[in-house]
Amino acid sequence: MKIIQGETRGSAIIGPGYFRSLNSEQFQAAILLYGTPTKGNDRTFDVWKAIALQGQVATGS
Repeated sequence: MKIIQGETRGSAIIGPGYFRSLNSEQFQAAILLYGTPTKGNDRTFDVWKAIALQGQVATGS
């Protein structure tokens, strides 16, 4: 799990198949759990979100 921030998109937690926007109180709590946010422009934020939500899931053989 990782915290991301965009210029105008706010902040969110992302992980494999997971995305959740954060309000200011949640953001402060998330920093304690996950550490320093990764900051980017709005396009980068959207790409990170897409990677988290639209990536492929590995299956066992």
